Amino acid sequence: MPLRVNCQCGVALNVPDTMAGKQVKCPKCQKVIPVAAPNSPAPNSPAAKPAAPKSTTPPKAPIAPKASTSPVGQDAMSVLLDSAGLKKREGIFCPACDRPLPTGSAICVGCGFNLQAGSKIEGFEVETKEFGNKRLAEAADMMAREVETEKRLLKAGMPWWMMLAIILGVLFMMSSILLKMDANTSGKVSSVPILAKFQSASIGPVLAFSVGGAACLVGLFSLFAIQATAFKESIQQGLLCTLTVVYVFYYMFSRMKSRKLGSTVAIFWISAILAGICLGYSLPKI
Repeated sequence: MPLRVNCQCGVALNVPDTMAGKQVKCPKCQKVIPVAAPNSPAPNSPAAKPAAPKSTTPPKAPIAPKASTSPVGQDAMSVLLDSAGLKKREGIFCPACDRPLPTGSAICVGCGFNLQAGSKIEGFEVETKEFGNKRLAEAADMMAREVETEKRLLKAGMPWWMMLAIILGVLFMMSSILLKMDANTSGKVSSVPILAKFQSASIGPVLAFSVGGAACLVGLFSLFAIQATAFKESIQQGLLCTLTVVYVFYYMFSRMKSRKLGSTVAIFWISAILAGICLGYSLPKI
């Protein structure tokens, strides 16, 4: 029985059955066509392809792709922080003073913060000298000494009452000298008898009187300062120093160290001695 073979160009050929399993050439397009066996599908037909064996196992669910271990956003942020000079800190830090702490620390040695209790220890005193560098420690000590020296100089400065006493003494001296110079220049003396005697005196006693008067003012202000110190101690001590002259001298020498009256007492006695000498010389000659 002849076999029918179809070519893709549209030509149908009838070949004898002895050509089954062999190949023939199309007379029109010269293409080689395989001749299929009887009752078998054409080699190019879908039925000629063997069916895939059926699997007895259920189909597996599609596996989702794994996420990348280095996210692009995180890498970009790290690059941005590095370019800005910022780096992520690692380790344990004190929440109060931000000091780095060793692993397993319970208390911050810098500020006394208790990490377990979450509060600062009361009565904890911080060491201010904690530099590891020797030069930094020496610089800190030098700065502390300079601050202490500056404080001592400020405390040892001239008190306000001393400045006021000196200003008044200088004004008294200038007034006395101007009175004498006015009398010498104009040749006229004041109508007041005391001023007239003063203007008629020689220049030496006038200068001595002016210096003695200025020293009296300084001594008087230093005495007021001693009495004010006595009132600060107690009202009784202040009244005794004000009303009793002898007790003032006792208070001066008994409180020189405890009340720091050494400089005030020295100024008082120097002014008193200078005033006594100058006035003792000038008053009999005026």
